[in-house]
Amino acid sequence: MAQNPAIIEVAENPEEIKKKIKALPLKEKLKAVALNYYLQQKKKLDIELEKEMKKLQIQFDEKAAKIYKASNEIIEGTRLLTEEELKDVDFYLEGEEATQKNQALTAEPINGYWFKALKNSDIIAQEIKDRDDPILKSLTKIEYEPQEKSDNFSLNFYFAPNDYFKNSVLKKKFILKDGENPVKSEGTIIEWNDGKNVTRKLIKKKQLEKKSGIVKTISQEVDAESFFIFFKPINLEDKEQIEKWVQENKLDKYAERMDIDYDIARMIIDEIIPYSLEYYLGVKINDAFDDIEEVDAESSKGSDEEEENK
Repeated sequence: MAQNPAIIEVAENPEEIKKKIKALPLKEKLKAVALNYYLQQKKKLDIELEKEMKKLQIQFDEKAAKIYKASNEIIEGTRLLTEEELKDVDFYLEGEEATQKNQALTAEPINGYWFKALKNSDIIAQEIKDRDDPILKSLTKIEYEPQEKSDNFSLNFYFAPNDYFKNSVLKKKFILKDGENPVKSEGTIIEWNDGKNVTRKLIKKKQLEKKSGIVKTISQEVDAESFFIFFKPINLEDKEQIEKWVQENKLDKYAERMDIDYDIARMIIDEIIPYSLEYYLGVKINDAFDDIEEVDAESSKGSDEEEENK
């Protein structure tokens, strides 16, 4: 989850450090002043490290982009496979497959590739509902688009023609504060076909007419859980919107939704895109985030047991 910028600001506030040191007894104060000398040197090193890591990250991102481009060509079936790519193929062939290899070398897409990869991620699978499946099966490519001179980024989802919406590309953009805290997101407005909006559903409610006393059944359209809620925009910097959410007791709901969307985006960028084959094959199902949650759950369980034994 994204770190709270307020916590970061307090922890690194030099004026707060000076204030605390001034309040110490003289002997401790002298030692604290000396320690602060080295603390400031370490802070300078941290800044240098961050700059160097960003440079290194850019270099490796450029190399990785070539890998993703070649991988997408294979997934989309836009070209034939090369001899270099198939140099280890004999190890994987069984029975008569060796004689059938040349006939099977066609430039065709891998149907449902990204759908399977997303479904095999524990985190993302939680957000995918049954009604989303036929749409995600038409997903042909996911593209990470970093923004120059900024930590902001976008994810582009490319779709083959389908029965659900007219868009060929759905984009989700994140605007970050302090490099890692999402404060605003923008999403493509989905042009749903009639009756195909999976983010909405009809429910039936019984309503009593006071005058006649007759109970009528009415249909009402409400929000429905769906992966495609991910593309709805959220602005946590819009003061008027924030005030409205506070009045409606919905601020926590939208702040939590922002965190969920950001976690999904990071999961796709850090795991799904670079290691898509592992997710497609289902050999990398347990996400790192889940391991953290399991540890937390076990720690909590242990604490509860200790409390009971007291």
